[in-house]
Amino acid sequence: MQLPTGRVGPYVRALRSALQALAPNNEHVTLSAALDHLQALDPATSGDLLFPADVSDHTGMPAYTWLQRAHAEAVLAHRGMGDPSDAELERAGDLDAELGERLSQRRALHRHLRTAQLLPATRLGGVVRRVGARGSTQVALAYDRQSPDARWVRVRVELRTPGPPSGALWVDRAGRLAISSSLQHLFTRHFATSLSALRSQLTDATGGAVLRLSRGWTGPFWFPGVALPDGVPEALGAGLLLHNSVEVVAEDVHASRHHDPLERVDDARVPAGFGVYRSRRFAAAGGVGPAVRQWCADQGIRPLVVPFG
Repeated sequence: MQLPTGRVGPYVRALRSALQALAPNNEHVTLSAALDHLQALDPATSGDLLFPADVSDHTGMPAYTWLQRAHAEAVLAHRGMGDPSDAELERAGDLDAELGERLSQRRALHRHLRTAQLLPATRLGGVVRRVGARGSTQVALAYDRQSPDARWVRVRVELRTPGPPSGALWVDRAGRLAISSSLQHLFTRHFATSLSALRSQLTDATGGAVLRLSRGWTGPFWFPGVALPDGVPEALGAGLLLHNSVEVVAEDVHASRHHDPLERVDDARVPAGFGVYRSRRFAAAGGVGPAVRQWCADQGIRPLVVPFG
């Protein structure tokens, strides 16, 4: 869907406010980058330079094309030779009021983008956690992306190799973790598959033992006009409702728990010595909080619902 001009600012500010209320941890995409990116989309920062404001009909999250316009402007902002002065803007406005307004909007946007973090379209990074006395190495990976349904996702992996990493991972002369493009492609293909299947893929690709694997989703963001999934009460779409969910397969999860009312229980066999944890938190406004709690209670789940706005 394409938001009408008058709804863009309230939409962006509501999503920022919901994110701040939930304060997601590092299982999810970086909060500061999400807030900076949304600020760039806000007409209070960029006017109509990044329009049209496209939003997913099914998840209510900003569409890829809208988010990527901020990236394109960031490239221009960093390449620029400097911003026009107030006097130059005034002279431009005297000659052409519309031109002067657009130059002023672009200056404000570029000033923001030069210091802002932005959400990546896709990015895989990693660090060496520790090196054991016999050469075993523990590494951490984080894969961030904007998913095809416009939600934001982070997959985190903690794994241990029996010796120095090789193949898809290796440590360079400076002690930094290097990652092959093949591993990036693996995450791109399988980021949304079941964690048990992804765990097996990572074990085969790296030759390491996966100690912990998590996937955190930011979104959907439900509001009037967004198509709700089958079986979800219509009352949950009557206000504003941001979801923040996570699923974890790890050695340090000692008892498996399912606290996600939207996702079914995964019947895949849990590896010996591992547990599985799934949860979903909500930021609610517009009176939908009680409906969310009742929906969860009907499934035997006590949710965390944070008000915002």
